Amino acid sequence: MNAENSRICPFCAESINPMAKLCPRCRQWLTMRSLRNPAVFIWVHGGLSAAIWIVMGIGILNAMNRLENPKPYYTAFPQALRVVESRMNWAQTKDGLRIYLTGILTNQSPVAWRGIEFDCRFFDAKGVMVDAANARASLTIQPSDDAAFRAVVAPGVETNDYSSYKLSVTTARNARAWF
Repeated sequence: MNAENSRICPFCAESINPMAKLCPRCRQWLTMRSLRNPAVFIWVHGGLSAAIWIVMGIGILNAMNRLENPKPYYTAFPQALRVVESRMNWAQTKDGLRIYLTGILTNQSPVAWRGIEFDCRFFDAKGVMVDAANARASLTIQPSDDAAFRAVVAPGVETNDYSSYKLSVTTARNARAWF
């Protein structure tokens, strides 16, 4: 081949046809514009399959979230669960001293709730807050119904400092949830 009708392969330095997309000697692709180039093929199809996997993953996570906590959410009914009456009791357990908060909870919504979490605030004799904790109650409360609950809290300060308490529901999960 003469110099005017050839070019040099950048991979093997062999003289080749200037229109060649593939070097006949080293079998390297010389243009990235060809979809038959393995690097382009992997990049295009790899990116496409990665995008498909990402979309499928987002779809699966969205479906899992709907199974785990289907609508309606507790935030749509912020005052639906109310503590009607409650008591604070002390008990010595194998894990140490614990505060047992027991009482009656009423559901004023059309939704059944479970996994109820309470905000527990404890005050001394002067009304100053001395401790706060979150406690869960393992119960399911049906729409327009009452249920007894028990929440356990580990005290954070001396027992003499606990004079009164305030208990409120912070969150709950829809009882139709699968998990």
